[in-house]
Amino acid sequence: MAEESQQSIKLMSDILASQVAAGEVVERPASVVKELVENSIDAGARCVRVEIRRGGVSLIKITDDGCGMSKADASLCLQRHATSKLVQVEDLFAIRQLGFRGEALPSIASVSHLSLTTRRAADVEGWTLSSEGGVEAPLMNAGCAPGTEICVSNLFFNTPVRRKFLKSDETEAGHVEHQVRLHALAFPSVRFTFIRDGQQVFDVPATHDLRQRIADFVGRETASSLMRVRPTEAPGVRVSGFLMPVSAARRNRRMQYVFLNGRPIEDQIINRAVRDGYGGFPPGLHPALFLYLEVEPALVDVNVHPAKREVRFRRPAEITMAVMDAVAATLAAHARGEAEERPAAQAAATVVFEPADKEISRPAAPVSSPAPSTRPSLVLRPVVSPRQQELELPPSPPAAAPDPSTEPAAPVLAGFRHIGTLHHQYAIFENKEGMVLMAPRAARERIIYERLVAANRHPLTSQQLLVPELLELDTRDMGIAMEVKPQLEQAGFQLSPFGRNTLRIEAVPAILPLRKVGDFVQELLRVFTSGEVRLSRSRSPFEPFARQLARQYAQQENIDSYLQNAMPLLAALLECEIPYCSPGGKSTLLPFPMSELNRRFQV
Repeated sequence: MAEESQQSIKLMSDILASQVAAGEVVERPASVVKELVENSIDAGARCVRVEIRRGGVSLIKITDDGCGMSKADASLCLQRHATSKLVQVEDLFAIRQLGFRGEALPSIASVSHLSLTTRRAADVEGWTLSSEGGVEAPLMNAGCAPGTEICVSNLFFNTPVRRKFLKSDETEAGHVEHQVRLHALAFPSVRFTFIRDGQQVFDVPATHDLRQRIADFVGRETASSLMRVRPTEAPGVRVSGFLMPVSAARRNRRMQYVFLNGRPIEDQIINRAVRDGYGGFPPGLHPALFLYLEVEPALVDVNVHPAKREVRFRRPAEITMAVMDAVAATLAAHARGEAEERPAAQAAATVVFEPADKEISRPAAPVSSPAPSTRPSLVLRPVVSPRQQELELPPSPPAAAPDPSTEPAAPVLAGFRHIGTLHHQYAIFENKEGMVLMAPRAARERIIYERLVAANRHPLTSQQLLVPELLELDTRDMGIAMEVKPQLEQAGFQLSPFGRNTLRIEAVPAILPLRKVGDFVQELLRVFTSGEVRLSRSRSPFEPFARQLARQYAQQENIDSYLQNAMPLLAALLECEIPYCSPGGKSTLLPFPMSELNRRFQV
């Protein structure tokens, strides 16, 4: 009888299963902070203190004054699938807490050194437990204040591959700060303190005035221009918050904050509804806003994404129309110069989350009668403010002719003649071999790239700005700015931090006549923050930076300037080391030999 085949399928150990789950829950230190702060809020905390060191890799400490845990609860909290927030299957369809999967704590513990100390207010003593890579130590009694303190140190110490993919401490700290800011904006009734490497970054007191909490982060001058959203209600949906004026539009969504039942989300349906509520928006620009949605839990599924950043609505059309109504009505009232409605008690526009064993409460609706319905028709006209014209991007002025000192010698162009353009997109040349088409943007990208690469050995000349430009950045962008600062300076930029999240730009590369320095630098940082381009940690991290810088600069110039200077552009291209493709691999020149043309025409 043949021997039975060897078994291939085996059960994972609990520690291995936790590490696999950690891949979904714990992407970076900011993910740990998100999960732990959400647990603090679910526990009814009114003060949350977040402390990190080395971007959160060395230490993450979350301290709260929430309800705490009993001895029995503390002994189970690091077990997989242990949760106090779900009892039966039906609870999945009416989730009212921020965290509920029962995998966050054990997943975090499996890839770190974790210690937890907790006490309920009614108990005389508290309890402490620790874990190293998922291996728990015995539970012990401890003297501590009511609430919970969790310390996570040496993150990813036993998964070095995952740790290798983390970015610099500055960048990771920026992501953590952004995450804490999101929670602070979502729950203004909670005091948040953030400490980084021993220095306090912010300490925002609890408030019932949402505008005050926004001002804590964006400044009083910016907050003074906020337009309060006209409260709009539909069955199971309520929309509130603040809009920024149209003139405050951004080139990215960094100033778009959307919260659903206290949870920061990213949703394309809501993004489209906002744009439709504005009556359309110039391409490439995005409105700035702080939008708070309260939706009945049965109408939304928040468990479609491991980190719960994306959601799925059961009746998306109603959500869309509610958001459109709110935005359109607010802008219309602002255009008519109507005074903002200020309720007597300016309650926060988010759901109030109480401890899991308490009844969930919601802020009372405003006493004032609701405004009449302002549902727009399917075809919306934009509400144009007097400063809307600032959003129209002027055409790029023709670029100045290349510096003669950098132009190649005349023999490079021997035999080439510029004979025209094709569809206002390609330059056409002829030479003794036949015809050549040139893609001007790709050609300019190659030229700039090779000059920047050469600058890696000999820094480019800088051109001082008459007035240094101050650039207010998101915390994540500021972290990236500090990470790529050596590459920026190698390319000819001169910049320095000017406060916590402000960048001072003093000079730009002399070879790059930038039209809008601030926009250019902010877009460059956005690309690196989004992960579209990563700085290689290999031999030359300058090359991916130079590639993106060249691509971005080539795109900012009007193609007319390239076509009008086609011959100098071709000359500079032919002097390049690799003239036939852009740094990204796009063709710059396509030859069509006479022999091939004659063959096709059967001459």
